[in-house]
Amino acid sequence: MARRRDGGSSDGPSDGQENFAGGLGAVRRALWYLRSYKGEAFGAFVALLLSSAASLATPQLIAYAIDSGIAPRHLNVILLAVGGLVAAALVRGLFQFLQGYLAERASQGVAYDLRNDLFAKIERLGFGYYDRVETGQLIARLTSDVEQIRAFVGSGVVQLAAAAVMLVGTTLLLFSLDWQLALVALSIVPVIFVLLLRFVRRIGPLFRGVQQTLGRLNATLQEDLAGVRVIRTFAREDYESSRFRSVNDELLEKNLATVRTFSNNFPFIFLLANLGTLAIILFGGLQVIGGNLS
Repeated sequence: MARRRDGGSSDGPSDGQENFAGGLGAVRRALWYLRSYKGEAFGAFVALLLSSAASLATPQLIAYAIDSGIAPRHLNVILLAVGGLVAAALVRGLFQFLQGYLAERASQGVAYDLRNDLFAKIERLGFGYYDRVETGQLIARLTSDVEQIRAFVGSGVVQLAAAAVMLVGTTLLLFSLDWQLALVALSIVPVIFVLLLRFVRRIGPLFRGVQQTLGRLNATLQEDLAGVRVIRTFAREDYESSRFRSVNDELLEKNLATVRTFSNNFPFIFLLANLGTLAIILFGGLQVIGGNLS
């Protein structure tokens, strides 16, 4: 039974940069598969733009209802604003559905093509490769890894694009209202961006370790199932159970390390975002009191 040769690992800056660069290369290769699904990808992007536009129009309609309807007590203006809010909600819901549907169709196609290409590649590799790599690792590549890529293409890319569109749209709206308020609102963005960049660099190797350990777990299970008669003949059940439990414990620890990384980063990021909201309320409130904003 072949065993994978594990090399030593280093946590130095150069290794972190290489891992980050390798992760970006993997993302580019995954997105390259979208070329066969340009229609779905383009449709999802257009739906994303339209749903984002509806979301950005909502606060403007609320402001219109308050300033031109509630304050001067004009019922027709209030009804018009409410109708606009209902229409914006319907448009947002419709195009969010189309965005999710088209993105999921594209991601399923990417996963289909990727599985076929991986299997074709595996069929043509030399015999020496199979002496170095465990069967479980190959199974993990064709199943778990492909599913991770599919989830990224189907939801991760869409969420990143939605965040970028909303950030640009919100920035333009804020600067059109008050440039000082816009600067206060955006002051926290660079800090959050740096924290997210550090988080991505930390979480990448952890996810990679989880997938590698999952591959080892699959290899152990595959070896035990293939040799179950030999194991029972020589009464090696306890040894194999201990070997499987050892790899399973390692997988649990790596998953928990990943969870701890999320827990140690995102609460702080959310805290900064909430502090930014408080700063906006404070500065905006002072502007309203001073008569500079309505």
